[in-house]
Amino acid sequence: MFVLVFLILASCKNEKKKVGYEIHGTVEGFNDSICEISQYQDESLYFKDSVVIKDGKFKFTGTVDRPRRTMLKIKGMPGRVQVWLENTQTTVTINDDGLIKAIAVGGKAQEMANLHKLKKRPIRNKIDSLGNIIMTGRKTGNLTDQENDTLSSRMQALNEELYKITDAFIRDFPNSLESARALNESRFRLDKEVFTELFALMNDKTQESIYGKEIVRYLKLNVDPQIGDKYVDFELNNVKGQKTKISELREKYTLIEFWASWCGPCRKANPALKKVYEKFHEKGFNIVGVSMDHSKEKWLKAIKVDSLPWDHILNEKGPWGDVASIYNIRGIPDNILIDDNGIVIGRHLVVDDLEAKLEIEFNKK
Repeated sequence: MFVLVFLILASCKNEKKKVGYEIHGTVEGFNDSICEISQYQDESLYFKDSVVIKDGKFKFTGTVDRPRRTMLKIKGMPGRVQVWLENTQTTVTINDDGLIKAIAVGGKAQEMANLHKLKKRPIRNKIDSLGNIIMTGRKTGNLTDQENDTLSSRMQALNEELYKITDAFIRDFPNSLESARALNESRFRLDKEVFTELFALMNDKTQESIYGKEIVRYLKLNVDPQIGDKYVDFELNNVKGQKTKISELREKYTLIEFWASWCGPCRKANPALKKVYEKFHEKGFNIVGVSMDHSKEKWLKAIKVDSLPWDHILNEKGPWGDVASIYNIRGIPDNILIDDNGIVIGRHLVVDDLEAKLEIEFNKK
């Protein structure tokens, strides 16, 4: 009886030891450097760990509540690699090609991610090659405008091919976490109809995963009001950190302008937008700048540097926030023009079109 109890306890102890993850890594030429892993949730840092690389090897251990996409970086080495961290053993091999060519072998989620990556590799190689040509041409100044446009069009076509591969992967493997993750990230490019169709292919378990829940939330929020529809009010912090609703800032005509300090085209358009604001503000026109910045400091600095006189609120979650989902913001700059009844009368307006539209509307009054 004593021997039997001992064996059972020993067995349980061994089972407990096996619960959790292990990352075994090998890397060339970076002895005594630091390897770091980190995970993000809702755009915020969720977990971070680091170890010293010794004799070309490193090891991480711990547990995760679910398979999690994890970013791995090495101090002094350019780039990073994403791996699926699961409660199993994962090996990461990094050779002279660096992190971008790292090979990760692990659990089921990583297996599917590797398959997805393999299917995209031929197009990725073409994109990398074309990107090098464009970058070299711009640096040397040997690229004409026509050549630049041609190469950029080719790059766009290659990206479209890449998207088709991802869509086919989701259709072929709808019940993998990799497919759920890929679909969630595809919300910025897919029509809602196609997006919903792909989501419907997934089983209950996948739809109830963390990515499935994010997709469900997105689909519920994604009103995407068009011209003639009522706008959707929302509340964010203003420059003083006070909760402020769009409805509190509305005038006869209000432009909700989505932008960010890091958005070059947004900043470039600001001087012309200021002229339109100054021309019509006294008549009853207002602009509410909705920033997609994650950094409050950079947001406030951009407002000051560009001398933007209108109201501002901050959407710190950026493209993953509720506001971007509600209005189906796929890129910035973007905007919505509403009248005094809260009806959308313009979307995606460039500055010249905005000015012309306001001329017509104010002349009606």
